[in-house]
Amino acid sequence: MTTSLGSITFTRIINLGRKPVSQITDRAKRYRAQQNVKGPKKCVVCGSTKNLDVMHLSGDESDGESKNLAYGCRRCNAALGAAFKKIGSKIRTRQYNPASGVPTFEQYAWAVAHHERESHDEGGAIIHATPKHKRVEYARRIAEIKGTRRGEVPF
Repeated sequence: MTTSLGSITFTRIINLGRKPVSQITDRAKRYRAQQNVKGPKKCVVCGSTKNLDVMHLSGDESDGESKNLAYGCRRCNAALGAAFKKIGSKIRTRQYNPASGVPTFEQYAWAVAHHERESHDEGGAIIHATPKHKRVEYARRIAEIKGTRRGEVPF
């Protein structure tokens, strides 16, 4: 939006709070896709209305434009994904599965102490690499330690 005040022109850039696709996680891409999909809630391939997901028609899951999205049942969506994989087409979703295994309690505690919200830092990577059941277990251990050391930082 541009506003003129005499000889001075102000240009205001409106930020809707959305990061560019290149800076968001695959989970966030899927969430955005669910908001952008248009059309009837039925599989575009077989017409089923059960077990619907968002299907990326081009196979490129970073393309969240409405024209690339449609509803698809899990069976058809998986078949389409397998077909794209077989021909080596486009970018598939990369789930975050750490190659080094599950972080230890010590690594998780360090990450919790050093991670800053909204920053893509090492602490955040460790937290996200920890499966939910382990995060719950580690959070309970941290709470127990905090309870026995009133006023001290447990790490």
